[in-house]
Amino acid sequence: MKKNYALLALFLVAALATTTFRQANSEIPSPPVGSSGDPFNANKTCAQSGCHPSPSNTNTSDLSLFITEGTSLDTLLSSSFEYEPGATYNMNFQLASTTGRYGFQISSFAGTSTTQAGSFTVTDATHTVLKTASGRQYMGHKNANTFKNWEFQWTAPASGDVTFYYSYNNADNNDESTGDVIYNGSVTISAKTSTGIKDISTKLSDLSIFPNPVSKDFGLSFNLKNSDVVEAQVYSLTGELMSTLINNEQMNAGNYHRNFDINNLAEGVYTLKLTVGGVSISQKIVKL
Repeated sequence: MKKNYALLALFLVAALATTTFRQANSEIPSPPVGSSGDPFNANKTCAQSGCHPSPSNTNTSDLSLFITEGTSLDTLLSSSFEYEPGATYNMNFQLASTTGRYGFQISSFAGTSTTQAGSFTVTDATHTVLKTASGRQYMGHKNANTFKNWEFQWTAPASGDVTFYYSYNNADNNDESTGDVIYNGSVTISAKTSTGIKDISTKLSDLSIFPNPVSKDFGLSFNLKNSDVVEAQVYSLTGELMSTLINNEQMNAGNYHRNFDINNLAEGVYTLKLTVGGVSISQKIVKL
């Protein structure tokens, strides 16, 4: 009997040691603060001891970082987006990778300084978590898994350039010991100025979409005030281009009415973005 107890005790000790080792090397529920590559934390990313001991990579071609205000849509990494001071924006951090597990963290700082600019808000508590340290906020993933399309909000500051620092990982599901790839980068945006605000009303008037909601096709009507180049596109709410309705068409001044068939789109909410001479306006479309 004593021998059996001794063997049981030995087994429990070994099991506890194995569990402790795996816990030390398994994914943590969310990234620690200061993993976004920001200057306040000496550009530290997910590639750190206890997280993902892997080299960082600045090639972030699989990342789409969208920002929206109401129905306006922009891709931060490939546009000269300007923010409205004090406005609250919906943001979407989306990856196109096909590995086992994913995670991210993003922060916003005033220009190249170490001062936070604006503030983040959690809108999806299932997949994201907001952490604060030293008066600075860090938005990141919650429970690393196959989810890779995170949504949250950011409220802009009153003025000044803002730099978003971000870091994310493509993990291969082997407890972070080898094979994980860490990516990091940054993007800087500026505030709109009183002379720089572009007003679509100088380009067109009487914009109408009917019917809306729409089951198959709808009509788009507008009055073009001057001869200009017009483009109309339909996007998903995550920023994916679903259809180009008008492709950089030179139009003369006048009233227009065009019909478009979107029967191929799944039911849901979409954004119609109409661009005239480089100035855009967006409207939501509900597909039934």
